[in-house]
Amino acid sequence: MPLSHPNAIVTAAGRSLSAAEGAVLRVEASLGVLGGHDGATLTVWRGSKLADLAQGDPVEIALGELDDEFDVTAGKVAAISARGSLLEIEVLAGTAALSQTFLSKTYLNQSIADVVRDLASAVDIDEVDASASLSAYAVDDRRPAWSHLCDLASLCDADLGASDAGALRFVPVSSAAPIRLRADGDVLAWSVGARTPPPTSSVAAYGAASESGADQWHWLRRSPSASGSGALRLVHGFHTRELADQLANALSARSDRRALGGTAVLVGRGDLRPGDAIQVDDPPGGDPGALRVVRVDHVLDATRGFTTSVAVEGAGGAGGGFL
Repeated sequence: MPLSHPNAIVTAAGRSLSAAEGAVLRVEASLGVLGGHDGATLTVWRGSKLADLAQGDPVEIALGELDDEFDVTAGKVAAISARGSLLEIEVLAGTAALSQTFLSKTYLNQSIADVVRDLASAVDIDEVDASASLSAYAVDDRRPAWSHLCDLASLCDADLGASDAGALRFVPVSSAAPIRLRADGDVLAWSVGARTPPPTSSVAAYGAASESGADQWHWLRRSPSASGSGALRLVHGFHTRELADQLANALSARSDRRALGGTAVLVGRGDLRPGDAIQVDDPPGGDPGALRVVRVDHVLDATRGFTTSVAVEGAGGAGGGFL
């Protein structure tokens, strides 16, 4: 087996510096698809060429083996703090600006994709894929645009996060073939098994007569009909029984995925992204099958080298939404 030479490439202020050139002692990068902002923390010596960075400066980070680094995240410097002879530089992906964006708007007969693009128009967008339409949807400035995007993602079981360039991604749960890993070569720690899934909510369309079709959605009835083991969700933007049923199917798929979960620590994989699927050959405790990665935490330092920790859930419900 060849020796590992993990490395980081930090691009900032028009310079691309390796970990050695930038006097980088540690890199931590956290990526997810459940509504948090991607980010990274660089720990450098005070004499580092990166020590002159200021809040708002753009930074790009790549991790991997020497001469085989993968873009991991990009954004702007959000905070810089001193700790003894060290500096900690916090970088947040471009989506973070949406937590400081406040809007009041009403959308009529717009697709979820159109609403997402409008809410996220202040930042770079990598991909938005959501075709279901909303009869009416309102947002207000009591909450930031990012919070409303999280609500929309929950309505259609979408992955909400950022690309490796820090641009917004709002996409269906992937059904791509899993990345194969070896338990005896790629996995450093393993804790994955069955979980008690959350109950599946029942869903009712707004307008109790919407079971009779879109033309009758405004008819009133005392109690909407819906079935499910969890709480009832009445979605004002859904005026037909069909859309309510599609959301119920998406929520059921989400619950199915969460019947399996856990964490694993891998030999550093800079190419691994939240939303990817993995499958480990002959893991401890038996093979759970394909797993969906919902969070990735990369760490590169002088003590442990380069490791990638992942939070996973089952992949069986992939593609169960209606985007």
